[in-house]
Amino acid sequence: MRILFTTGARESVSTQLNAPNYARLNDLEGVTIDFYNHNYADYDVVLFMGYDPRVAEARNARPSLKIGVIDPRPVGMEQAVGADFVIANGLEMQDWLADYFENIFIYPIYPQVNSSRRKHAQSSPLIIGYHGNKVHLASAVPYLTAALDALSRDYNLELWVVYDIRSLGELPTEFFQLKNIKIRYFQWEQDVYERVISKVDIGVVPNLIPLKNESWSRSYAIPFSPYVSHHESDYLIRFKNTTNAGRIYVFSQLAIPVVAGMAPSAVQAIQHGVNGYLAFGAGGWYHGLKNLADSVELRQQMGELLYASFQENFSPGVLNQRLVRFLTDLPTRSSQKWNPPKKVLVSYKPSGFQTEKMKNVFRKIKCFFSL
Repeated sequence: MRILFTTGARESVSTQLNAPNYARLNDLEGVTIDFYNHNYADYDVVLFMGYDPRVAEARNARPSLKIGVIDPRPVGMEQAVGADFVIANGLEMQDWLADYFENIFIYPIYPQVNSSRRKHAQSSPLIIGYHGNKVHLASAVPYLTAALDALSRDYNLELWVVYDIRSLGELPTEFFQLKNIKIRYFQWEQDVYERVISKVDIGVVPNLIPLKNESWSRSYAIPFSPYVSHHESDYLIRFKNTTNAGRIYVFSQLAIPVVAGMAPSAVQAIQHGVNGYLAFGAGGWYHGLKNLADSVELRQQMGELLYASFQENFSPGVLNQRLVRFLTDLPTRSSQKWNPPKKVLVSYKPSGFQTEKMKNVFRKIKCFFSL
């Protein structure tokens, strides 16, 4: 199988993270992968990055070519439509892309970390580590930051933060309202995982974007829940469709235990209470962080189990074997019969009439249960 990986955006962060993992396809027997050329007719499969998917151009060069787009985004979706398959970075993106494509393969985006596994020891300060983007860092407020503030009563803590600070700037210290915790910022560079992240004691991966007005949102949801349960027992959560467990897999490669927000891909990566913790509210974050802070042995145990799970399920070697099977079984374009009702899948929005209609339904349900 001859594969081409190509894009004009070679210097983009996503390309830099993806290319080394896909390059290991060359380790598999009968598979070769080349990079960054446009001789599409010489290949069986072409993988475009979502920045610049030249689907029509590749199709004209070789009609039987299996064409895929890695990590497509809404801005370039028109160019991606017509591909035989897409590669999503997680369950969240797979769900969104299902509005447009039938054949979807999940391949998380993460860097290869060239560092030995962490040997945990008693340390002061206890270092809590974050890496990712500025949006998810900001979403640490209010729940994760409240948990860190509570934990700082018993522990000398430092919060180490890694993202593209040069482009996006630091968040002001008062944003986090962490009076007793020193925050250290580190600019993202390709070697930052070995230099900085490998030294942290516990990783945190906030995934959930706080609701802008949670009390208003809960009151809006009331008509849909009282007939099943009390609305205050409901969780209203939101996350980006580009949420990706790759931030967890960096810590996994280093055997550093993680507390993560309970987005779908995080639930796939972490078995709660076994190789890490999942959290939503401040109490959940505090529970996971406190357990790990209290025990060096637990940090080592969970870190090693997280490492083993990554190697077995999400390492490049495993993902590449699955990808080759997926590509082998993928039907040619002429054999694909999937034709989704896109007006329903993509354009559906509840109208005022539909919303009122649903309210009427629930009024009738309420009357029935009051009999």
